[in-house]
Amino acid sequence: MTKNPSHDPDYATSEEVGDAFGALTDAELRRLGKFAEAYIWGTEYTDPLELVDEAVKRTLIGAEGKGKGRRWPKTVAFMAFMVKTMESIADGSRESVVQKETDHLEVLAGAGGDSEHALGKGGHAHVDVVEAAIELEETQARQAAAKADADLIERHFADDQEVLAIIEGEKEGWKAEETRQAFDMTPTAYDTARRRLRRGLNKLMPGRTKS
Repeated sequence: MTKNPSHDPDYATSEEVGDAFGALTDAELRRLGKFAEAYIWGTEYTDPLELVDEAVKRTLIGAEGKGKGRRWPKTVAFMAFMVKTMESIADGSRESVVQKETDHLEVLAGAGGDSEHALGKGGHAHVDVVEAAIELEETQARQAAAKADADLIERHFADDQEVLAIIEGEKEGWKAEETRQAFDMTPTAYDTARRRLRRGLNKLMPGRTKS
């Protein structure tokens, strides 16, 4: 008999998910909204609340063992889980948008008889295909390495909401004051979290961070 995922004691039930979301403070809800606002660029979502709602929905679906939901391991802080779920959903949506654009070019190429004609119609005339392919490959390799590093860092700090807030601020290019305001952090809390981040980076990537 297949075990129902919702009965696995290591993962939250739908009731526990609902309770955890309902227990979020106003400050935590604002932080979730700020994370969502940072993630929706280039996705199908136009409102940060849509991404928050989608993350909650998929977590509830996962708790019930249905569809392609995401299960919340109770060893992970709920806020951290929600942030990573929103990031994953946004990444998937962004990839879908890019794929649709790629499919559109391929359709144009088929209709026009050749890809050069299609690229010209799409505003990409006189593209050196070989150079573009090499550049894309190099860019993808750099992005993959950077993403691996970012994933390692975020896993290490999964339960430290203040450090995660600083990381998000860095991603967005925010100044310290902007990050503090966005995530309701005092100057002392921000500076302390930055020191925790620095110590963690030195531990994870010795010799790769500035002293």
